[in-house]
Formats: sequence, C-alpha cells, structure tokens
Amino acid sequence: MKGIRQQVTVGIVCLVWLALALLTGEALSPTPLRLFSAAGTTVAIVALAYERWLWRWRLVRRFTGSPLLHGTWRGEVVTSVIREDGTPVPPIPAVLHVVQSASRVSVSLFTADSLSTSTHASLRCGDDGRWCLRWQFSNQPRPGARQRSQRHRGVAELWIGAVPGEGLRGEYFTDRRTYGELSLAEWSPRRYGSASTALAATDFARAAPHAAG
Repeated sequence: MKGIRQQVTVGIVCLVWLALALLTGEALSPTPLRLFSAAGTTVAIVALAYERWLWRWRLVRRFTGSPLLHGTWRGEVVTSVIREDGTPVPPIPAVLHVVQSASRVSVSLFTADSLSTSTHASLRCGDDGRWCLRWQFSNQPRPGARQRSQRHRGVAELWIGAVPGEGLRGEYFTDRRTYGELSLAEWSPRRYGSASTALAATDFARAAPHAAG
C-alpha cells in the first residue's frame, strides 16, 4: 500500500505540474522549477487536507467505502467478571471516543471505574465487505476502583453495522483472562472527557457510520 501511495503521489505531482505549465504557457521540454515547486506544494496541501478532513466528504467516502467513526459512541459493556458473592456484574454503561483520520485511528473507552486507551488501532475492511475496528489497549482503573480492579491490557474488536441504527458490536479479551461484549448504538460528533458527561448528554443520535458526514 505504501508503494501504491507513493506512485499515486508522484502521478498527481506530474499532472498538477502539467496543468500549471499549460495554463501559464510555459514550455514543457525544460521543466520549469518554479512550476514543479508549486505543484509539489499544492499536492502537499491537498494531501494534508485529505488526511484530516476531505476523506469525510460524502463523494469521497462513496469511493473509499470507509465508515465515519470519528466522535463519541455510547452503549454498554457486558463482562465475564463475577462478583465476590458469585453474582454476575450487570451491564456497564460505556463511552467510546474515536479519533479518526484518513490513515489513522485511536480509541479511548470510558466507564465510571476506568479508562482504556489504545496502544495500537486499525480499521480494515474484511473479505465479506464488513468493516472492523481492532485495537490493543491499556486499562487504568480510577483510584476508587483499584481494590476490585487492577491495571491490565487487552485487545478488542468492533464490527461496524452497515444499516443505520446497527452501530458497533464486538468483544474484548484481557490478560486477566476476562472477556466481554461491547455494544454501542448511539453517536455524537462531540468529544467528551468523561463517561458521566457523555452519558448525561442529550445530543446523541442513532448511529449511522456509513451515512454521509
């Protein structure tokens, strides 16, 4: 993929240079350095804009098929952890914050008791056409929860629904030999710094990751 991107970039530079040369009436034989420099600058600006913003546009995502996950997701975690009295832990309200660009993604998962941050994350399209968000995480319990939960690491994956309202569903595993399910059906474009503020917010809507941004 890196080689293909480099070839595409070189091709774009050449096309932009050619267009500038034709528009200004410059000779094409001896390459005008100033035009080539302008072409390189233009391509760099467009590439930066695409990486940060242009990839979200409706027309662009029709070609790439990439889902729009950037923002805050709200749902719950169902864990395999059993309480000391032998009863299962009830579903835990959770908030997932995703920072997404054209080539990168990072994830933070908030609950009332802990914060998990991704150490590595990727967004890939499977052979069946479904998109999957996978990440490795480090979980840091809040001070008041450390007696019942220690710091740990794990992996998680979420499958992105293709139909509005399906949201994100998946599972996680930890190095404590615990596991669970994740279900997030509500989305907001805003960024929240804690689970409490996000869970109390009223600007969340039904998830539609494949809808136009």
